[in-house]
Amino acid sequence: MKKQLMVTWLVAIICLLTAKSAQASTLYKGWSYAIDSFNDSTQGTPLRVGGTDYEIYGSAFKQTDHNIFLAINANTPIGGVASGAQDGYTRWGDILFNFSGQNLNTANANGSLWGVRFDGQNESGVASTGVFKDVVAKSVAHLNNNGFGSLGRHNQVVQNYGGTPTIGDLSAFDPYFDQSKQVENVIASGTKVGDIKLLSLTELSNLGLDFAHFGLPGSQTIGLSFDRSLFPDEGSFLYHLAVECDNDIIAQGGNLERVPEPSAILGLTFVGLIGGSRLRKRPHVNQ
Repeated sequence: MKKQLMVTWLVAIICLLTAKSAQASTLYKGWSYAIDSFNDSTQGTPLRVGGTDYEIYGSAFKQTDHNIFLAINANTPIGGVASGAQDGYTRWGDILFNFSGQNLNTANANGSLWGVRFDGQNESGVASTGVFKDVVAKSVAHLNNNGFGSLGRHNQVVQNYGGTPTIGDLSAFDPYFDQSKQVENVIASGTKVGDIKLLSLTELSNLGLDFAHFGLPGSQTIGLSFDRSLFPDEGSFLYHLAVECDNDIIAQGGNLERVPEPSAILGLTFVGLIGGSRLRKRPHVNQ
């Protein structure tokens, strides 16, 4: 009995000390990974499907007590790819987080999205990189030479050319997205709440990121971090990210958990130690 009680207290303390986000995707070395199809991007004339400059292979998410980390494995670098876009380049869109549990159309209409802008040259409606709340998003696919007109049409063309469209953790046809239009991919408006930091490959590796474990072949690995306090205390989320032309999209779900207060951890530790002490002092009674 004494051993069982001591183990129970120990497990509770360890759980509080090591609390991390509950992962909806594949968990590996402390990161949650969403793996996307390797052949659902499009590019060029004649049309090529799969492995293009816009292919997204996977994303990853990690939460600690103080920071949130995001990473993408893809072929598009920050700064973009020379293209037939109006400004001559197709760049990254913004990362759009939805904590509402609603589909994208509804959450966007309510201005309840959160956004992370990391490519300072893209066609976002905000002036700087960083983390934003109360976000309304828009699509700039039509400015970046996307002739499909809708997500549904893009998926159909990819299938017609032998590709397999997916959106990370979601099916390519998941009702979260409106198949009849191009997906919102940048912030139109929002309120900035803080800055981000771009991370080097060495920093990401030291944090345990390992896209190679999943065989992801992207030529670019992009990573960033920001302060945990900039986001809601807790709650389930779904985020998506696309290149500006919407020629590939990835989504990933997860859950933020409230970071335990140091006082709560110390209090539970104290109670556990006192309980253990009392157990040790209790006289042994022969049965």
